[in-house]
Amino acid sequence: MRERNRLALAAQPVRTEAEADMPWIGPDGQVMRRLELHVTWSCPERCQFCSEDHRMAAFSPFAATWSRLSQVLRKHAGRGVTAVHFTGGEPTIHPRFIDLLRLARDLGMRTSVGTIGTMLARPEFAEEAVPLLDEALFSLHGPDAPLHDALAGREGSFATVTEAIRRARAVRPDFRAAINTVVTRQNVEELPDTVAYGVGLGAGLVIVSNTTPEGAALDHYDALAVPLADLARVLPRVPSAAGDAIVRFFGVPMCVLGPHRMLSNDLHWDPRVTAEWGRRPGRVLFDDFYNWRPDRKRTHVAACADCAMSGLCTGVYSEFAERFPVDLLRALD
Repeated sequence: MRERNRLALAAQPVRTEAEADMPWIGPDGQVMRRLELHVTWSCPERCQFCSEDHRMAAFSPFAATWSRLSQVLRKHAGRGVTAVHFTGGEPTIHPRFIDLLRLARDLGMRTSVGTIGTMLARPEFAEEAVPLLDEALFSLHGPDAPLHDALAGREGSFATVTEAIRRARAVRPDFRAAINTVVTRQNVEELPDTVAYGVGLGAGLVIVSNTTPEGAALDHYDALAVPLADLARVLPRVPSAAGDAIVRFFGVPMCVLGPHRMLSNDLHWDPRVTAEWGRRPGRVLFDDFYNWRPDRKRTHVAACADCAMSGLCTGVYSEFAERFPVDLLRALD
């Protein structure tokens, strides 16, 4: 899907200046409103399941300069994008991250960041950044330091990210903090406790992400991917652990969620354009990749054929279906 998007983009005719300011309309009439902007290709952690691991290795020699990033923000604001999510690597370590936040706000964009808390755990940085942020999605993969740090590949990671959440909410008590926890065989049993811990820190949104077969996660997929039976047993316990927080399940077939199928992120996902380094024949360039559905790397299996939700649920990861049993999947009425 990613390669098809790249080829489709390459085939687009050159747009006039007037056309470049028009909102980009998707195949089903969706209007592109969200930009995901990669600003770094380095990170102080080495998560076992890092989907960006290969891209960080490939593109870390190429810096995303202020000139380039500010141009991308202005271009997409002109096209009608109203929200930007900064990502990486670890985006907060970009030397002009605060300036990027300020520019995005000046352009009328909502701002969010996906982070391990590296800089937001620092008082001076948090004091400057948090007032310019509408939301931060913090990576939290266990309810305690031993489990989280083992998965993140760095001792002290748990202390950093939890301090960053506390620091952000100290600067702004109404700050919208969210947590993203990646589910693996190593932490699936502790998932309800992880969610409860994150909500206790003040997270109002919980994203539970099934391991994506990409980057380092693909390298170790057999050891990381959670069997469907375990997902079906544990995931339905998450909403009660989350209390009043919003829960979204990413990368999980709806039938696996049981009575909580309407919490599938497939139903709540917004189209987005991702701006990042990419490869073209003989060169590397900073490019736009358009995604209109959350179906990248996912597929429907035979059991999905008669499912009433098959037009909304984007199925199971293709890599999972090739390696593991999928007989638990069933058609929903």
